[in-house]
Amino acid sequence: MLQDRRRLELAPYLFLLPNLVIFILFIVIPALANFFLALFRTSPVAAPVFVGLENFRYIFQIDDLFKRSLQNLASFLVFDVGAIVVLSVLIGVLLNMSIRGKNLFRSIFFFPVLLSPVVVALVWGWILNNKFGLLNAALLRLGLEAKPWLLRPDLARTWVVVVHVWATVGFFAIIILAGLQSIPASLYEAAEVDGSNAVQDFFYITLPMLGPSISTVSILSMIRAFEIFDHVYILTGGGPGTATMMTVQYVYRAAFELDQQGRAAAASLVLFVILLSLALIQYSIGRRKEVL
Repeated sequence: MLQDRRRLELAPYLFLLPNLVIFILFIVIPALANFFLALFRTSPVAAPVFVGLENFRYIFQIDDLFKRSLQNLASFLVFDVGAIVVLSVLIGVLLNMSIRGKNLFRSIFFFPVLLSPVVVALVWGWILNNKFGLLNAALLRLGLEAKPWLLRPDLARTWVVVVHVWATVGFFAIIILAGLQSIPASLYEAAEVDGSNAVQDFFYITLPMLGPSISTVSILSMIRAFEIFDHVYILTGGGPGTATMMTVQYVYRAAFELDQQGRAAAASLVLFVILLSLALIQYSIGRRKEVL
C-alpha cells in the first residue's frame, strides 16, 4: 500500500522529467553559457580572453551600430505593438459577430500565422520590388508613379511594420476572440434593458472585460517584436543602410559575420534585461488594474 502511494506521488515528476531535461539542456545551460561568454573577448584564431564588462562598455560607449539598432527596435516596438493591439481587438470583434461564413473568415485571418516568416518575407519582397513588384505594377496601371518601397528608409521602416503585423495579427485576434466569447451574454442583455447602444456596450462592457486578454496580447506581441529577425533579414537585410537593423540582427552580425561572440552575448543580455523589465512593468500594471 505504501509503495503504491509513493508511485502515485512520483508519477507527476516522472512525466515532467523529459521536459525538464530538455529545458535544462536547451534553455538553462545555454543561457548560463551566454552569460559567461559575455565576459570574454573571443576570436576564431585564439582562445577566449576574460575581459569582464569590456564588451558591455564597447557596445554602449563605442559601437554606434548597437545604439542605432536599439533606436530602430524602439520605433518598431511602438508602432508594431500598437497596431497589433488595436487591429486584434477590431478583428476579434468582427469575427465574433453572427455572420455567414464566419469560420471561413477566421481561417483566412489566421492563415498568415501558419506561414514561415521566410516565405512571408520573400512574397512581400516580390510584391514591393521597385522594378517588377506587384504593387508598383498596380500603381503604373493606374497612371501613378512607382515608389522605391524598400529603398527609402522611411518607407522601408513602414513596410517592415506592415509585413510583421500582417503575419502575426491573426494569432492575437484569436486570443481576443476567446476573451470575447468568455464575456457573459447577460451583461449585454442587462445593458440593453437600460437603453445602451452598441458603441456604449463596446466601451463600457467589451473593453473592460477584455482587459486580461489585451494585456496578454500586449506582452506576447512585445516579446515577438523584440525577437524579430527573419522578416527584416529577408525583406530588407537591415537596410537601406541601417534603417531597419534590429538588435537581434546586430547580435547575429556580431556573432557570425564578425566572429565576436562575446560582444554578441553582451548585446543579447542587454536585450533580455530590457524585455524582462518591460514585461514586468506591463504585468504589474495589469495586475493593479485587476485589483482596482
